Amino acid sequence: MWCTSVNPQSGYTPSRMSRWVRLLAALATLSLPGTFLAAQIDFVRRHSPGMAPQKYWLPQLTRIWLPGLAATLIFALSAFALHRRARGD
Repeated sequence: MWCTSVNPQSGYTPSRMSRWVRLLAALATLSLPGTFLAAQIDFVRRHSPGMAPQKYWLPQLTRIWLPGLAATLIFALSAFALHRRARGD
């Protein structure tokens, strides 16, 4: 078991809760390189010589980086909160 200090009155089932925590942690871990990959693909697609950098940096920041990093943060905080709640901390 991943979590050995469990409050017996909480009704926590370690195998079920740890699956959710692992799933959310995996999503957080995978969404970060996914965001980077999406930004690189977008950069290659949009960039052309002579184009002002502001024309592709700002849309990339607002449409790719911010939502991707926000999703990573939400997944990570959700996994952390579920893990803490399951342990009874």
